[in-house]
Amino acid sequence: MVADSTVRIVGPSCGRTQEGSGFAVADDIVATNAHVVATLDEIHVRTLDGRDLPGEVVALDLVDDLALVRVPGGGFTPLELAPDEEVPDGTTGALIGWEDDATPEPVPFRIDRPVTVRIEKVLDTERIERPSWLVAADVESGDSGAALVDARGRVVGVAYATTRRNAGVAYATRASVLARLLASSDTTVPVDVPGCAKAVEAPGDTSGY
Repeated sequence: MVADSTVRIVGPSCGRTQEGSGFAVADDIVATNAHVVATLDEIHVRTLDGRDLPGEVVALDLVDDLALVRVPGGGFTPLELAPDEEVPDGTTGALIGWEDDATPEPVPFRIDRPVTVRIEKVLDTERIERPSWLVAADVESGDSGAALVDARGRVVGVAYATTRRNAGVAYATRASVLARLLASSDTTVPVDVPGCAKAVEAPGDTSGY
């Protein structure tokens, strides 16, 4: 069951609770958005079987809004990452995010087309270009970092933003970008995160770029 490989990520950030979604890419590594974990004082990884596990960031990509979190003893079943060339326009599947404390909520999605999004770097005002999928999906709070899973059970993208101007439109970082981060990272060594002092509102509206 794909949902067993997804998690909810929760922690204190700047005096409030920050939360998002994630999914397993190794037996003790989960992927999520950088903006979900970059300001957390501590990371709690909650699983479908009711565990609440500590996590630590081992890779942080503020340009592509991706992070890898090591969860000692996680024992996850990793999800396969699909190469871009096997994700044609019109690909459908389920976006599996955790919108509340209880269980992950699969939401249907359809990939419209590949796009390059001009957006601010996470926790910065520098504008960058991010290879993304333009996606038709109803994304809610808590879905940041959720896996877009195709009919073969493969991750094709990682949800990171919606647009307020067009209901039902979202953006996802392509799985190929995550694959490069995973291949280039030493996931045994924790990395520093910017913390609350660098906190800015996470990207929520990229329409028009």
